[in-house]
Amino acid sequence: MNQQKKQQQNWKQLFNFEFDREKKASLQVCALRWLAAFLILMILLTLLSRAADSVTIAKVTTTGVSGGSLTHEIQAEGTISANREVSVEVAAGLKISSVEAAAGTSVKEGDILLRLDTEDLGEKLETAREELAVLEAQASDKAANEAIASASAEKSLSRAQEDYNTTVSSANQSVSDAKEEMEDALSAYNAFKNSGSSADDTDTTVLDSLVKAVEEKQEAYDTAVTDLENLNSEIEYAVNQKISGEGASTDAEKKSVRNSVESEYSAKLTAAEKAVSTAKSDLDEADAALSAYQTESAAASQTDYEEQLQTLYDEYTAKKDAYSEALTAREEAIRSAKRVLEDASETTETVDTASELTEANAMEEKQEEVDVLQELVDLGGEVTSPSDGLVVSVPVSAGETTAEESSIRIADQSAGYKFTASLDKSTAKYLSAGDEIALDIGNDTTVSGLTIDSIKVSAEDSSTYNLTVFIPAKVTGLESFATMSVEKTTKKYDCCVPLNALHSDGGDYYVYVITESDTVLGVQTTVEQVQVEILDKNSESAAIEGGVGWGQEIVLTSTKSLRFGDRVRVEE
Repeated sequence: MNQQKKQQQNWKQLFNFEFDREKKASLQVCALRWLAAFLILMILLTLLSRAADSVTIAKVTTTGVSGGSLTHEIQAEGTISANREVSVEVAAGLKISSVEAAAGTSVKEGDILLRLDTEDLGEKLETAREELAVLEAQASDKAANEAIASASAEKSLSRAQEDYNTTVSSANQSVSDAKEEMEDALSAYNAFKNSGSSADDTDTTVLDSLVKAVEEKQEAYDTAVTDLENLNSEIEYAVNQKISGEGASTDAEKKSVRNSVESEYSAKLTAAEKAVSTAKSDLDEADAALSAYQTESAAASQTDYEEQLQTLYDEYTAKKDAYSEALTAREEAIRSAKRVLEDASETTETVDTASELTEANAMEEKQEEVDVLQELVDLGGEVTSPSDGLVVSVPVSAGETTAEESSIRIADQSAGYKFTASLDKSTAKYLSAGDEIALDIGNDTTVSGLTIDSIKVSAEDSSTYNLTVFIPAKVTGLESFATMSVEKTTKKYDCCVPLNALHSDGGDYYVYVITESDTVLGVQTTVEQVQVEILDKNSESAAIEGGVGWGQEIVLTSTKSLRFGDRVRVEE
């Protein structure tokens, strides 16, 4: 400030300088004047620029980066319901005199819920007794009639059983006789078949001659085959001796030796092979002559034998058919007799029918109705609560008649209650079973010390979680709705910033970090845009990670919108 005043005094002295008007101005004096005017102009422009800069530059407040934990305050509205409800059933068709309890009121065991018209009760009880008497008389008459019908059916069944036994016995005997006759016919056929032909006195001279000729031809053939085999062995021996003597080693040499030896034995080999062929031909002719003779002899001697054998076989076939017919007849006779027996048996089993069971059920139900009405008459028409609890619903009014669904529902206080609420996934992730919560149940009453019993994914929507809190029976004054509240503290994060220090371009988040740099005009303060990732956040702060660390100052508030590289003025 003192330096600025000194400069102003120097400039005043310069302007107050007087030249000698009598002397002619020199070029140096003119230059000095122009220089002074230029400097004055520069000072004015600088002051103007400083003033404009002080108006346009953004003023910001900053905060430092610190570590810490975040606290989430979670609230959720839900409903309260009983863990167990007791249904007080009231018989249908009864006239209501007065209703003593309303939905939402607490009752004790034995408290009167409603009163029934005693005169109407007496009339209903008398009517029910008369109807029960009629049902009992009908059941008695029917039992007597069924006893008579049962005796008749038993007699019919006994006769049907006797007829069935007689039919089965007779059919079995017929089958047994037919089977025995069939087996006798088969035995006679097999005995004759195994006895063979009776032509034992046939002349065997020709047969013996033919057999002898075959034997001779066979011997001649065997001799010829043996001679041929010996000759082949002799040839093979000669080949081996010659190969060994000549020292033949290659395949070609051995083949040449073999061809030479076979050529020497060619005539003998041909004669031996011809002898085998001739002997074989003679043997075949002898065999053919013997076979033809045997065929002719057998045909002549077997004619009578085969005719008699066929007669026995035909008789066996007839007996076999008769046996099959006896089996079929027995099956049909037994089937018919069995049907008659089954019909008679079904007649005796009609005592325990569906209609009789229905009648018995009707009589039991009527007896129960009489018992219920009698109990109500004994109680003076008063319907009372079976336990302590909260009346959930009373679907009847005074002057009305009870219907089939006129049951009064009471929440059993001894079983306790439960609070249920739905949470979105982003909130439910902070909670778990066992967490302690507080429950605002209305009437400026808050129940503390309750714990979350379960928190599970909804079956209908995977992004929704169902939370359940058990409320013990000692808690009273409950209503249908309540509000749950709980505070959850997260783990400690390295970098936490106020929520209003965060900025977003639609997808990513970033903060403005204060930077300082030296310029020709001095030290300038600017902002740098740094992208960060949000790890967690609540209504006030956010835990982040990215290019921000300890010791850095980030912009908290600004008088103007900021961009990367903007100059700012930091205010306390």
